[in-house]
Amino acid sequence: MLANLLKTGTSCIVGTDSELAVTWHKWWGAAQWAAYLEHMELPVKATSKQALADLVAARGDWLAPSDLADLMLDDPLFALRLLKAANRHLPRHMARDITTPLGVVLALGTTRYSEQIEQAPVIGADNLGFFACEARYTQAARIAQALGNFHHDTDPAELALATLLANAGEIELWAFAPELPQAALDVQRNGGMKRNEDAEIKACGFAFKDLTLLMCEHWQLPPLILQLIRGDQTIRAKLALLAVDMSRHLANGNDDPALANDLEEAARLTGATLTQLLGSLPGLEGVAPPSTGGSVTEPPAS
Repeated sequence: MLANLLKTGTSCIVGTDSELAVTWHKWWGAAQWAAYLEHMELPVKATSKQALADLVAARGDWLAPSDLADLMLDDPLFALRLLKAANRHLPRHMARDITTPLGVVLALGTTRYSEQIEQAPVIGADNLGFFACEARYTQAARIAQALGNFHHDTDPAELALATLLANAGEIELWAFAPELPQAALDVQRNGGMKRNEDAEIKACGFAFKDLTLLMCEHWQLPPLILQLIRGDQTIRAKLALLAVDMSRHLANGNDDPALANDLEEAARLTGATLTQLLGSLPGLEGVAPPSTGGSVTEPPAS
């Protein structure tokens, strides 16, 4: 069945010069953009389609739901497509409990899963800002998953999915209106602003995180995912935020001084040693351990 589905699909490309980029709506705020983007056909990466085809060719009837779930963590908008599909096909009381990639796959089944990826348009290869942005969040999701493995009271898969979608609004802007996030980047680089949110507000009039939260409500994402994206004082929410920060700092280079603080905070929250963290968290190859060299063995209460 999967092999047959992979023979069909759309070749539509969503590019940076798309008519959906609506450059004339610069007066829109987060609410207007959330309403506009809510009904957009979410694109996926061409590599996601190829990865599924490769899996089917290699595994055939032995293809496991866990293999399909793992693909979701490499493509935030594909993961979002599947969550939205689950909301459409399942009763609300069931969809609200789907908080992991594997849960999404099991809820939809392999046929609907494959239909979602094959029917999706493909993001244009020239949209470099999109790929840089989504790469940060896919890496953040993997970091969050690894951090979750160190904390006994946390589901690593839930943490990874919430982190993957932590700023899905920004990723959608890169897909459909890239001039907005590009303007924020330009303001940050030229104006010397350290905080992304300050640059976003100055350039676009709203913070991309506010857009993400509005869209999460429109999409009716599971309450737990929304809680982790919004952030609170729980260990899970702090780990999700830390993973996003760590990925952003890694994008500046492995010598970013903020990484030392990130590692010390990770040790404090999880109880892992710095050596364990450096050996387990993806993307930290070549990162020097903090000068303290210490560890935290008693994590705070959940």
